[in-house]
Amino acid sequence: MVDKTTPEDNKTVVNLDLDDKDSKNEHHSNGNAPTQLIFNGRDLEGSTLVDGQHHHKIPPTMEGNSLTQDIDSHVQQLKYNDNRVALDRAINALVDILRQMVEENKSRPVLYPTTDNDLNVLKLNIKMEHSTVEDYSRLNKDSLAHLLSEKVTNVIRHLFSLKDRIDDTASKVFVTGDLNSGKSTFCNALLRRKILPEDQQPCTNVFCEVIDPRDNNGLEEVHAVPIGVTYNIRDESTYQIFPISELESLVYKSSLYSILKIYVHDQRPIEQSLLKNGVVDISLIDAPGLNLDSYQTTQVFSRQEEIDLVVFVVNAADLFTLSGREFITAAANEKNLIFIVINKFDCIRDKQRCKERILNQISELSPQTHKDASEFVHFVSSEEVVNGLPGPSDDGDENNGPDNSGRPDPDFDHLEASLRKFVLEKRAVSKLLPAKTYLINLLDDLDTVFKLNERLYKENRNLLLSQLDEITPQYEKAMSSSSKISGHIDRLIETTATECYNFTRDAIKNTIDNIEDTPLIAFPGLNDMYRFTKETRMALVEKVLGSVDASERFARQKTLETFEIIRDVGRKALDDDNLLADKSLRDDYMFTSKKHHQLRRVIDEEISIKDFFDPSYERFMQAIGLSGTFSSVSNTSSPSWWVLSGKQGQIWKNSLSAVAVYSSTKIFHNGLFMVKNFVSIRDVFNWRFLQNVVTPLSIGMAIVSVSYLVYDIPTAFQRKSIQRIKRHLGSTDYIHNNSSRVSKECTKVLNYASREVMNSFRTSIDTTAAKKDKIISQLKDSEQSVQFYHRLFRSIRTQGEIVRGIKIDNFYSSVD
Repeated sequence: MVDKTTPEDNKTVVNLDLDDKDSKNEHHSNGNAPTQLIFNGRDLEGSTLVDGQHHHKIPPTMEGNSLTQDIDSHVQQLKYNDNRVALDRAINALVDILRQMVEENKSRPVLYPTTDNDLNVLKLNIKMEHSTVEDYSRLNKDSLAHLLSEKVTNVIRHLFSLKDRIDDTASKVFVTGDLNSGKSTFCNALLRRKILPEDQQPCTNVFCEVIDPRDNNGLEEVHAVPIGVTYNIRDESTYQIFPISELESLVYKSSLYSILKIYVHDQRPIEQSLLKNGVVDISLIDAPGLNLDSYQTTQVFSRQEEIDLVVFVVNAADLFTLSGREFITAAANEKNLIFIVINKFDCIRDKQRCKERILNQISELSPQTHKDASEFVHFVSSEEVVNGLPGPSDDGDENNGPDNSGRPDPDFDHLEASLRKFVLEKRAVSKLLPAKTYLINLLDDLDTVFKLNERLYKENRNLLLSQLDEITPQYEKAMSSSSKISGHIDRLIETTATECYNFTRDAIKNTIDNIEDTPLIAFPGLNDMYRFTKETRMALVEKVLGSVDASERFARQKTLETFEIIRDVGRKALDDDNLLADKSLRDDYMFTSKKHHQLRRVIDEEISIKDFFDPSYERFMQAIGLSGTFSSVSNTSSPSWWVLSGKQGQIWKNSLSAVAVYSSTKIFHNGLFMVKNFVSIRDVFNWRFLQNVVTPLSIGMAIVSVSYLVYDIPTAFQRKSIQRIKRHLGSTDYIHNNSSRVSKECTKVLNYASREVMNSFRTSIDTTAAKKDKIISQLKDSEQSVQFYHRLFRSIRTQGEIVRGIKIDNFYSSVD
């Protein structure tokens, strides 16, 4: 560092080589060139010098100090600005990380530690049945993720409050504590005026902020801000104005006002005043008692994030209450150092014992405060200080200071000096250090959470990979087995249907062929021909229908056998003995719909005379008993069950006897005559010879033919009826239709069994596929989560190095 003084304008040009990285980025405009600071000793301004922000000009207070002290002050200001900018950047980076964390939590829950003893900022502090939950493994993972999202959202809001606070040039001192601890009395002692109401009972129900009236045109008055309204001193619609004298009644109206802005003068010298110190704007906030009620306690907890310095007032007789412990524990997440004032200490007889008890409690609640107890823990009696001080309506005397404000109190003077030094001389420690502490605690929490999530999601990814390796062969095997079983069952069904089709076709065809020359009804004689024709046709139709019924019985049995085979195949393939256990084949439900009315119409068709005659040479020879001669031609012979009625057999017997007697007599007589009178071969062909021989033969043949036709009426009619049925079956494709009907019914029933088996296969495959898809989806999510937390883990490690590298307390200690 080199300084050069120019006597003509009393200005000093200083070149500063700052080793801080952010300072170089912020102030070096030309690479590694040093920062040049022009210092004006006559017109010193302690405002922020970056970002072009407007700040209040501080009156010069360094008259009589050396030039070195002036330069050190500017160095502190530059360092303060560098640290502030670095913290701003860290806050912005952390807000971005937390927002990514919230978005990640919407799709994949952020896993919370089973115990949060190592967490500070992100600690959930869940209470169930009047006790705090310590083991979070018993809670629902999604519920924890939701609670964590709410917590992170609150942290983001708090980070913005931190940013606003470190960017604000003013400082706020927050005075809080338990009921009747003497907070208002303590504030009056600091102001050396009885401004705030004091009482034995709790009287401060509304937040009171005491501010120097410089920004209020120097007017002493109270601005009461209604609940739900944002205060703006330039907009009178955001507050109501009251005189200071009405403050005693205003502090009880907590249902109307959220805060009372109290503008008052502190006429003490700059070196003694806290509000008007000439360095930085300071406001003093008096809060309601912590345990006044839950709503106001919550307000106090929420406001502490906006505060630069917390002064916690304790009644020496009561020590720390539960609400006080909780507040200090929460504040310690951000503020390492808290001013603790043990008030009403003059009322304690055993003062040493009281000090030891309180210091022991402080060591547990705020170790850093206990470490510097001489500066941050004070045992005082505010009541002794305020005795004799002017009231709210009295502006006081300009020389009103510690020397003429009642009996001297060295303990309170030491407290006031420590407070002033911490707020004014160590402004970075009071304003920036809480932000740094909070960021470090938050980064440590995120480090714990992200490391945990990365590790757990890696373990989950490895577990899912092993599950995927296990289920993939099962899925592929199920798919292959399903295809094979489906083909096997289809072949079984096709084979069964083909067998049933062929059996039905052959059964009907063979039945018709085998009954062609087999009389079904005994011929009753010519006098009952109508009944004979009806019964014959009906018997023929029933014979055909009987073959159809036999085919259906065969199909039922075959279907039942195939059904059992299909079920066994499915059970073996699926390894499920209960497959189709609740299903049974009701074969009596098969073939319930029959269409035989077309065939039965043959019975009612008209009968013509031609239906009774169907002569043939073979059957004639068979009828006259010469069937053996023509056995080579016709292999049919009269079956043993051929039976003629008595009348039909008598007619045929008498006819043959008469023809035989007549023909043999005539032929024998005429033969003798020919022998005796035979002269030559020409006589054989003469008319007389033909008349004597051929005529009897013709008459005999006619009688035989007529007799044969009568004899052949039953079989002729049956043959003609069969021919009619055959024509009908051919025209209607009866054999094919019935064969198809039977096979389709078998296929229908067996397809039901096939569907049940294949549905079970599909269910098994779908279940396996769903598991596989779920594992793949979870694996994808786990992989994304691993990458996400690994990336954020690296980011917070980087931010942690940056934040921890911000030198605040060490720098100011070295300056001192």
